[in-house]
Amino acid sequence: MTMKKHYALLAAGLITGLWASPASAMEQYVSGNIGMSWSNDINDGALKYSLDSGTTVLGAIGIRCPQRDCRLEAEVGYQTNSINTISSSAGTSDYRGDVHVWSLLANGYYNIYDGKGFKPYLTAGLGAARVNFDDLRFAGDNTRYSEHETAFAYQVGVGVAVPISPGVKLDARYRHFATADFRLDDGFDTHFASNSLLLGLRVSL
Repeated sequence: MTMKKHYALLAAGLITGLWASPASAMEQYVSGNIGMSWSNDINDGALKYSLDSGTTVLGAIGIRCPQRDCRLEAEVGYQTNSINTISSSAGTSDYRGDVHVWSLLANGYYNIYDGKGFKPYLTAGLGAARVNFDDLRFAGDNTRYSEHETAFAYQVGVGVAVPISPGVKLDARYRHFATADFRLDDGFDTHFASNSLLLGLRVSL
């Protein structure tokens, strides 16, 4: 079995385990977040790709623990950024291309304070990500190249939830997302990492 299949099975196992508990006895919810993301440079051997800021979109279903100071959820994420330059020891050149990242994570949340009003929390998650490099090319060149890779992924973050109506909360968070190293088609290892500021809603079911 390939490493990519191991990552996919790991993500599926995490999600299955999350929902193996009797969710019917717990508060259930759905959530959605959208915001801006800033990606680290991507290293490819002696080359380095710099990316513009982009967009991250998250959707999740979750359950709140009986003790009400924690939550568990299954999350699907999508992030997109555009490449603007490529650098090497010879200098920097204009470069074009898109990086699209799909992720499937099992997340945990711990509420730092669960009283009334603002509810700050910490979060962490594990799973898998598919990183797509699309239409890579030098500016003005019609020769294009694409590839995709799958890797173990994780996220950590901090946020705050604010009740705005019964069963509905406004959610604002900072999120750091990253993958483990994966091998590109040219034989070099790299990884993807980004930071995002997100705003969304959480709705009880």
